[in-house]
Amino acid sequence: MGIEKTVSELAEILGVSRQAMNNRVKSLPEEYVEKNDKGVTVVNRAGLVKLEEIYKTTIFEDEPVSDEVRQREILEIRIDEKNDEIIRLYDQILAKDKQIAEKDEQLRIKDVQIAEKDKQLDQQQQLTLKAMADKDVLKLELEEAKAHVEEVKAKGFFARLFGK
Repeated sequence: MGIEKTVSELAEILGVSRQAMNNRVKSLPEEYVEKNDKGVTVVNRAGLVKLEEIYKTTIFEDEPVSDEVRQREILEIRIDEKNDEIIRLYDQILAKDKQIAEKDEQLRIKDVQIAEKDKQLDQQQQLTLKAMADKDVLKLELEEAKAHVEEVKAKGFFARLFGK
């Protein structure tokens, strides 16, 4: 089994209340906490190293551990923490990728809307151009009709004057 400490033992070693230690142990990740043969909650070796870091003290004063083993355990804990951070960052990247995909879809929709507006604007310009051309044609026809009326009036006046 390895080196384990109960909540009461830890509270005594670290000089905190049993309740405070119990709350701290409950907040530890479950890989640091186990049940012993008697069903009592205990903190395993990795959890004890983590508590040493939190409380900035040594729990293993009476149990000699080589610096190499201690460094390896601390390194393993840090690696686990870094892996957790990598997972958290990876999840953030996935969330950002999803946001970017949503923005891309919104841009695609806007591009379609802009293309439709451009088409409508082009149609409006064509209609305006046709209306202006029709206006010019009607203006010419009106001028021709006025000229014809003037000509008819002029012929009618001279015809009355000269009796033709």
